[in-house]
Amino acid sequence: MLQIRKASTGDIPLIQELTMEVWPQTYTPIVGEVQVAFMLQKFYSTEALQQQMEQGEQQFLICFSEEQPAAFASYSEVEPNIYKLHKLYIILSQQGKGIGKFIIDYICNLLKEKNASHLRLNVNRYNSAAIAFYEKYGLKRIADEDIPIGAGYYMNDHVLEITLN
Repeated sequence: MLQIRKASTGDIPLIQELTMEVWPQTYTPIVGEVQVAFMLQKFYSTEALQQQMEQGEQQFLICFSEEQPAAFASYSEVEPNIYKLHKLYIILSQQGKGIGKFIIDYICNLLKEKNASHLRLNVNRYNSAAIAFYEKYGLKRIADEDIPIGAGYYMNDHVLEITLN
């Protein structure tokens, strides 16, 4: 059975634990160990996650499978009625079991209640498994972005979007 609950700053250690079960294995082959370490510090340090949560930048969710933490996600409104899925990470042992679809369905239903028009996300353009998953869900590529994140690094992403209403 899958369940989702809203995360708080008290869940930061759990989010960091889940991140470490996904990020190095997923992104090291794409961007290398040094950039992964840089990005983990920039986006997943305790301070960074606190800021994302406390300043209302992102709403975090944790998904449990059989009462065990299996995934987390975050989203926020980025333009009037347009929301962005900032994070969706499922631990490797739980991938391919419908958890990603369950989480996106959950978020889309919440956003439809808010009369949101679109859900958008960025995905690394070399993360073929994630791209295939999102396209299967119905998201369409609307742009490409090269986002500078510091220390000479860039996030090289496709921007995908789905219409909600």
